[in-house]
Amino acid sequence: MYSDAQETLINLFEDALILVKSFNRDVYKSDFETHYNKYKDFFVNVNESLREEEGKEAVISELAGIIPNYIDGKLKKIGQKRKRENLILDYNMALVTYVLPVINYGVGEYGNAISEKIVELWNNNISSVTIKNATYETITEGFKKRLCYITTAVCESLGKPDDCYELELLRNYRDKYLIEENAGRDIVQQYYNIAPTIVKRIDKRDDAKGIYKRIWTDYLTPCIHLIEENEKEACKKVYSDMVYDLQKKYIYS
Repeated sequence: MYSDAQETLINLFEDALILVKSFNRDVYKSDFETHYNKYKDFFVNVNESLREEEGKEAVISELAGIIPNYIDGKLKKIGQKRKRENLILDYNMALVTYVLPVINYGVGEYGNAISEKIVELWNNNISSVTIKNATYETITEGFKKRLCYITTAVCESLGKPDDCYELELLRNYRDKYLIEENAGRDIVQQYYNIAPTIVKRIDKRDDAKGIYKRIWTDYLTPCIHLIEENEKEACKKVYSDMVYDLQKKYIYS
């Protein structure tokens, strides 16, 4: 049963690298389902075999090591540090969007054990940025929070926590104001589709921290002050300008 595991899991990852290039809210559900169905029989067999396996922990560790070992081998062939770092960002994204969620969804009761071990090996050997386990549900729930996707990245670069005042204020503004009116919903929808790519491209740059600091100064701080002053329409204009400017610079440039 496990004889084809290496080839199958490597193909799973390589397919995820392709899918992540078009990752956004509109296509994630259908892409995830197609991706899962392609490997469904393999996952069913893994789950059934593990139920009967006496040495479950050893088999889980062996399965979990396939993708990290494969990526480690690829990275060792890359001489340039910056190129390796950029590849790792792509690999991280593929792993948390289309690999871990599919394993958690597909391997039933043992999915979490395998995915948690992958995360442990990945964080120890591949990525300097700590990744967390992910499920289909956490990804789709995350889309509901994406108005703060860039804001979250900015706050992280400034050492602010996920529940910081600024993020909570902007999330409340999104949920209590923007989504309630048509023009605001259009901004949110546009943001859903481009924010992950913008953050990904900024993170690849040497001056990422400086870029996030400028976003904070030029867009987020004025918008937060406008919300505090109940100038919600004015804040919408600032946020809309930010989406447009960042899209122009990091999507179409």
